[in-house]
Amino acid sequence: MEDYSIILVQIISVGFGYLFFRIVKPKIKSSEQEVYYAKEVYYARLLSAWSLFISTSFTMRDFAGGPSLQGLKIWLMISIPFAIFAGIVGYLYGKFSK
Repeated sequence: MEDYSIILVQIISVGFGYLFFRIVKPKIKSSEQEVYYAKEVYYARLLSAWSLFISTSFTMRDFAGGPSLQGLKIWLMISIPFAIFAGIVGYLYGKFSK
């Protein structure tokens, strides 16, 4: 029975990661209007979205297994700097790529 709970916690973690990915990922087209981003902003948001997906999938397990402030704090301490770093790298890549 313990194996099922580990698998369920991992599925929940990946689900949260996908949710954050969809929120941060740049939207190319919406049904009402087209949104165009500068290349720098596009890559910054895209890399931040991927970093949030990866970091949430790995660090949200503690929080999904038993919600606590400590689990949320660990996730925030890892995910926010990782997303900021990825955003800066994405911005620089978009700015200096052809």
